[in-house]
Amino acid sequence: MGFMDKLSDALSQSVEEIGKKSSEIIEVNKLSMNIGKKEREMEKLFLELGEYVYRNLQEYNYISRDNAEIYMHKIAYLEKEIDTLEKLALNIKKIRYCPRCKEEFDGEEVSYCPICGKYIRE
Repeated sequence: MGFMDKLSDALSQSVEEIGKKSSEIIEVNKLSMNIGKKEREMEKLFLELGEYVYRNLQEYNYISRDNAEIYMHKIAYLEKEIDTLEKLALNIKKIRYCPRCKEEFDGEEVSYCPICGKYIRE
């Protein structure tokens, strides 16, 4: 294989790698935007819950657990969605994640969390 062929192959591989990296960056940015949107939704729910508590304590000196749980369930659902999106972003970036202590690690060679010792699945 001549010099030009090797150069052409190297350039071709570089362009392919750049294309992969840029699509990964785009996907991570989309996930980050979605996470931000869900965090804003959660903040709004916290404010509504706080207003509900304040108004009901002020007017009736009573808070309905059932009414408060509506907000709590919505918030818990958003927290799970955010956690899933964050894990997807870490997976795209090829960063390992410990579900127990929430620590992040670079590289695929980590099988056990060096902080807590938990086995880290693929």
